Amino acid sequence: MIFTGYWTGPVTVLVGVAVAVALVWLVQRLFDRQTLADAHGTTGNLLAVVGTLYAVMLGLVVVDAMVRFERAIDVTQAESTALADIHIMAARLPEPFRTRVQDACRRYAVAVVEKEWDLLSEKGQPSIEARRAGLGVLRALDGFEPATESEKAIYPLVIQEMQAAWDHRRERIATAHYGVPAVEWVALLLGALVTVALGGLFPTDKPRFHLLVTALAALVIVLNLYLVSLFGYPFSGDLRVSDLPFRTDIGIFDGIYDEPDAAPDQPVLR
Repeated sequence: MIFTGYWTGPVTVLVGVAVAVALVWLVQRLFDRQTLADAHGTTGNLLAVVGTLYAVMLGLVVVDAMVRFERAIDVTQAESTALADIHIMAARLPEPFRTRVQDACRRYAVAVVEKEWDLLSEKGQPSIEARRAGLGVLRALDGFEPATESEKAIYPLVIQEMQAAWDHRRERIATAHYGVPAVEWVALLLGALVTVALGGLFPTDKPRFHLLVTALAALVIVLNLYLVSLFGYPFSGDLRVSDLPFRTDIGIFDGIYDEPDAAPDQPVLR
């Protein structure tokens, strides 16, 4: 359940609160005041149990969604950092392997930004082109045998970063693919309806005040459900992980962040 669009959030919250108020109003109309008063003890006990269970479940789901979102940010940053490290360390390799590795890194970063990021947002699926480019990075050193001491020192470091980049990619794709399970949404929505309905099974002489209290409680529940939707799908919706780390990598590969040469008679400002 992914919400997109500027007005989607406020509209969703308002609709949820309206549904809760309508549900309580309907419950109040289905049962007379005497019936509600006779069942007050049982209803109160059930509301305490169900409300507590639902609050714990909702809180855990919200925290899990936020942790998933933060983890997605960390994994994306780690993947892009490993890719930049590969490109930088490859400068110490002999030709043609230096150019082969650096070109493979750039092709992969471009494929992720231009092809894969929108696919992850719309369908939660990776790009075949980006996957092939990633495999190209892994295979860029096929046939290379380090000869000098410098090459022997840098070769295992490059291989280690290649493996790290690929592992982080797999974790990023898995995070984008799964999101919040449908059964979890069913439990959250049904739990919200049952909790609100039990809140309406109380006799009152001030129905407007009762509806106001219900609206406030529903507002808290709906806002938390909206948070689950925002954070539970890290690569989709209005709040999603940015592709800026990979765009920064492309800038590094193209040399736009390199320090410009100083004029002959002017020192470089640091």
